[in-house]
Amino acid sequence: MNMVTEFEEDSKSLSDYVAIIKRRQKKMVLPMVVTFLITLMAIILWPSVYMASATILIEEQEIPKDMVRSTITSFAGQQIQIITQRTMTLKNIMGLVEKYELYDEDELKRKTRTEIAEEFRDDDVRLDVVSATVVDPRSGRPTEATIAFNLAYHHGDPLKAQKVTNELVTLYLNENLRSRTEKTTNTSEFLKSESLALSGQLEELESLLAQFKRDNEGSLPELYQYNLSIIERTERELIDNSLRIKELEKRKIQLQGELVQLSPYAATVLPSGERVLSDYDRLKALESDYRQKSAVYSSQHPDVIRLEREIAVLKTSLGGGLDPKDQAELLRAESNKLEQLVDQYKQDHPKVVAQQRVVDDLANSNMNYGSASAADVAADNPAYIFQNTQLQSAEIEIKILAEKNEELAVKMQRYENFILKAPDVEKDYAALQRDYVNAQIKYQEIKAKLMEAELGQNLEQGRKGERFTLIQPPILPEEPVSPNRPMLIFFGFILSLGVGLGFVAIAEAMDQSIRGEKQLSDVLGSTPMISVPYIYLEEELDTNNQKKYYVLGGIIAASITALLLIHFLFKPLDVIWFVLLRKFGLS
Repeated sequence: MNMVTEFEEDSKSLSDYVAIIKRRQKKMVLPMVVTFLITLMAIILWPSVYMASATILIEEQEIPKDMVRSTITSFAGQQIQIITQRTMTLKNIMGLVEKYELYDEDELKRKTRTEIAEEFRDDDVRLDVVSATVVDPRSGRPTEATIAFNLAYHHGDPLKAQKVTNELVTLYLNENLRSRTEKTTNTSEFLKSESLALSGQLEELESLLAQFKRDNEGSLPELYQYNLSIIERTERELIDNSLRIKELEKRKIQLQGELVQLSPYAATVLPSGERVLSDYDRLKALESDYRQKSAVYSSQHPDVIRLEREIAVLKTSLGGGLDPKDQAELLRAESNKLEQLVDQYKQDHPKVVAQQRVVDDLANSNMNYGSASAADVAADNPAYIFQNTQLQSAEIEIKILAEKNEELAVKMQRYENFILKAPDVEKDYAALQRDYVNAQIKYQEIKAKLMEAELGQNLEQGRKGERFTLIQPPILPEEPVSPNRPMLIFFGFILSLGVGLGFVAIAEAMDQSIRGEKQLSDVLGSTPMISVPYIYLEEELDTNNQKKYYVLGGIIAASITALLLIHFLFKPLDVIWFVLLRKFGLS
């Protein structure tokens, strides 16, 4: 029996299938219509979802990057992801939900805040990045770069979709501006703090260097050659001064020898042209003569009295007695005579006794007069004055040169100590200098970066850097993005047609009756001699005609219903008409 059934199924033609459909059209149409109506009702009741979308352009900075560099180095795609994470927070999302009443009370009670936020982020909000192929200026190779992104929000109410999208766009723009300004400000503040710290470190190192230089004055490495030159110059000056002192000593001895031979006082020239001794020389001669006479004669002797009177007059005119120096010279001269007489005569010889008196008298005279005698009498012999002046100049110069040599010796010893101390000083000084140079280099680098950061901060605050620009604001959506009702209606019609054909196939499989000349021949194994077709009665013909009218009416009603659905759910018919006319060039 199964073999017969398979044989029958395999041997059916298209006309057989058409006959089956005509024969069982009631069983096909009814499930098909019911299924289509159910599908159509579901499609109609399916809530519409509207999407409001905005496009944000990522514009490059207006000022060339070669002139001013921004301190923000992250890529645009990375910035978008960071801003998304900062914007799509639970607080912001729930603020939008409460502000625009995006969920009813039942949904708010049924779902937690976290679930609502996840649904908002994952299902309702959509972010699409727009990329383009650009040439990388650093490598010169083409690469993908993010130039814009689309931000959209889905909701059943088109007005709420537009408002929420507008709020999201505002959040993104404000967050981008805030984050960029905050980054540049934080960079500037960090570099400022580092700059201040390095400035304090530099001041501390400068103080240490200054104190080190004060403590090791003259022993610094850069003064080594200077110290050597000072020592060489001082040594040469010492040698020159020593040679000069030797010359002056010789000159002093020569001047002293010449000065001994000259009298400080010039001789007096009488009107007759005769040259006589000066008062001072005459006083010396009279005192010498007086001592000689007084040693031989008594004080009442006329010569002694005369000499005393002349000496008194000369002392009065000169204002004093002999100079202590001259008295000392007289004393030496008389003492020499005494020694000669002692060598020739005995101690009690009259000449020795007389000479002893002269020496004693001169000794007593020196003790009585001291230095307040005729020493104040100025010399008037030009030759003596000239020689004495040269002698005094030589003595003064010798004294000055000697003092200068002492100073130079101390100076040279000091600079030699500087040189001996220099190696140890150089080691410590090099360490301090190295720390100072490193700190100065780092400070200059930080200052240069700080200037760049401040320029970048001004760039961002002036909205001249890379920025988000809204080029397409969200508009009120006029048509839903889901569901796609025309496509669903088409699939519903296909489904209903499949259901109808399925019912026909089931009914045909369950029917065991033999229909048609071919099935009869297959069962009997021989061809019938004659076949009589079905003869319709007049009542059956009227019934068939009514059925045709019902079918035609149903087709017309279905067509009208389809047109109404297209008009209200998809697109107005007048719009479709004009679109078709424009497409075929008939408008």
